[in-house]
Amino acid sequence: MKRAATLLPYIVWLAALTLQLAYASDQAREEQLGREYARKIEQDCKLVEDKAVTERINRIGQTLAAIANETEVKAGYGSSEIARFQYVFKVIDDKDVNAFSLPGGIIYVNSGLIDLAGSDDEIAGVLAHEIAHAAHHHMAHLIRKQSKVDRFVALVALAGMLSNMRKSDLNNLLYGAQLIKTGKMSSYTLEAEKDADRTAVAYLAKSPYNPEGMLRFMKKLEDQCAANPSVSLGIYQTHPAPFRRVAAITQAMKEEGIDVDVRNARGIVCAIAVPAPDDDTRYDVVIGKRLVYAPAGLGAGRSSQERASALAAAINKALDAGITPKDLSENASHDRLLARGQELLKIEDADRQLAGQDKHEILARARSALEYAIWAEWLCDRCPLEQMQN
Repeated sequence: MKRAATLLPYIVWLAALTLQLAYASDQAREEQLGREYARKIEQDCKLVEDKAVTERINRIGQTLAAIANETEVKAGYGSSEIARFQYVFKVIDDKDVNAFSLPGGIIYVNSGLIDLAGSDDEIAGVLAHEIAHAAHHHMAHLIRKQSKVDRFVALVALAGMLSNMRKSDLNNLLYGAQLIKTGKMSSYTLEAEKDADRTAVAYLAKSPYNPEGMLRFMKKLEDQCAANPSVSLGIYQTHPAPFRRVAAITQAMKEEGIDVDVRNARGIVCAIAVPAPDDDTRYDVVIGKRLVYAPAGLGAGRSSQERASALAAAINKALDAGITPKDLSENASHDRLLARGQELLKIEDADRQLAGQDKHEILARARSALEYAIWAEWLCDRCPLEQMQN
């Protein structure tokens, strides 16, 4: 509560700012308000001064900004009217995975996000998304929506989109009467995020950067959450789930005539029977680089390869059906893995001897690999095995 109390002046200031923007209709006013907000942010944040880092972000950002200033993309939320903002890109020295844009085209990226993204293509995907927020005037549009909902609920949504404030701090301040209305504002911000993703793909399609970088970054976000749920993902904790964002991004890429590297992407989410690395008479079932199961040969038409192929087909069928982690279970004797009550795999004695593990460890590994794959069930055309075997 002490931290929440220290945020009160900030909330009051932000409320005054939203009142100004609610009546703003011209580009100059948006830019002015963005500069005012930037000054407030930079009083409390340390900026990265390493020229190699800042010049890299500016180079990528300005390439995309030039495209945004000349390319009209129909807005699914906000306004598609082109505003030729003078975009500014800055890096905040903060290990949280975070990025946000201000009205008028001032965009901040945390050093933690840059570290996670790695490649220029992935960073370009993030910057294109933030540029889209500014280019389609999402902040101004969201603020004008507040006439239909409580003004302080609008501030919750704004703070989530514009800053790296902890969600719990805002909840402590604004939990009361506005709680009932939170769902309405959430629907507005969800529409803005969808529009930003789709618009980002359109910008990337005209750029030297590969739009698939957006997909790779989504996968990294999901991996980091799975590996360490306590790691802060900044504003990305309030964005749509990665697999839902990727579904929309993939569709937008199709609409732009961009061929997704489906074979490479499917290596992440489809089960495949592959020769075992240490024994050419045996096959493993893998999802990406993760071992799901190592079936032993049982004879009588049940070779390791045949069992692996059958298991891969069963897993892919379950993924195509849209299973969730809650759909996975084990039988009472813990020697079978089930999906929606249907058997996916059965552990044979020969499998335990081959793995050198007990049945609990074997099932835990298989279950973990499936949960890893489920987030990406969005893949178009799913996992036709005949294509995987070509």
